[in-house]
Amino acid sequence: MFKKLLTILIIAALTTTIGLIGFGCKTTAAAETTVAATTAAAETTAAAETTAAAETTAAAETRDVSKYKLGSYWPAVHPYYESVKKGLAKHKEDFGVEIYSQIGTDWTQPTENEQVEALVAQGYNGLMIFPLDASGANALYAEIVAKGIPVVNYGAATQVPTPASFTIATDVKAAAMIATETVIAKMGGKGGILNVLEVVTDPNTILRKQGVEEVVAKYPDVKIVQTIGDMNAVEQCIEKITSALAAQGDKVNGIVTTGYNPTVAVATILSEMKNDKIAFCGIDDDPVVLKAIKEGYVTGTFNQNPYLQGYVAPLLLQYLIDGLEKKEDYKFIDSSGVLITKDNVDGGFMDTLWGAATDLAKNAKTEYFK
Repeated sequence: MFKKLLTILIIAALTTTIGLIGFGCKTTAAAETTVAATTAAAETTAAAETTAAAETTAAAETRDVSKYKLGSYWPAVHPYYESVKKGLAKHKEDFGVEIYSQIGTDWTQPTENEQVEALVAQGYNGLMIFPLDASGANALYAEIVAKGIPVVNYGAATQVPTPASFTIATDVKAAAMIATETVIAKMGGKGGILNVLEVVTDPNTILRKQGVEEVVAKYPDVKIVQTIGDMNAVEQCIEKITSALAAQGDKVNGIVTTGYNPTVAVATILSEMKNDKIAFCGIDDDPVVLKAIKEGYVTGTFNQNPYLQGYVAPLLLQYLIDGLEKKEDYKFIDSSGVLITKDNVDGGFMDTLWGAATDLAKNAKTEYFK
């Protein structure tokens, strides 16, 4: 009896042990399967992320860049173009395509015609151009496009219909309206505004003037006390603006400038005055302006995105040279911008501008081509 009981106990113990071993093996196998699946999923995700991150670089590496001979035309020396060139440099870094910069000698369409025609004669097969005459530039473009050379406007648009395939520029009228609204809000909705323009022949200037006037017309207690323009160099701007302020005296409660150099000039004047009375909103991100915002002498500035214009315009030209079919004959692409005030002057607004540039470059092919 004892032996029989002992035998039963031994068999039971062995059965339990085998069961535990089997359970342990199943648990281990399941854990190994889970780990393997998790690792595979992580590797898949990482691969996808790597693919997405490397998409631009891969495109640059596989594309035959020797077929692109791109030129950029800008009418005359101007600080705005220095920011555009940063976009061109970044484009070369990411896509391996160099863009030749041609800076003209004056702000006239005849000079632009002559120098752009010289680029064509030198064999450039894709051109990005700042048009000086919204209508007159179209005649130049028609000749260029007839030779199979695509044209992209940047910084300003030509009148439609236009031979240009794209325009990449700020909606300058909308930007001027934002600046004017900013000044009027700071003025408390009443008072006089000095409207300061830059080069009056610039097609953008006409739109900016319209934008300022449209906003002011909405406010019965606000008026434009004087409009001054036809200025470029900072020293010339300071002289004209100082004279206008002296002539108008206390009638000026706010100033709107829609050009780069006049903005620097007003920021300089108001900083020297240690201004605490006149509301002012300008344009672009010159260091003099940013410093004045930080110190509280300037209300704000609408920063365009020249970086995006310099970065994306060459890419569109490359797609056109590649023979991609456009979804539309012509497309205006708003490069937008950001209003800089004391609240965000130190808050990474440049990241926003460059982020917009890279995002547009990633989506340009599917967004604008079939």
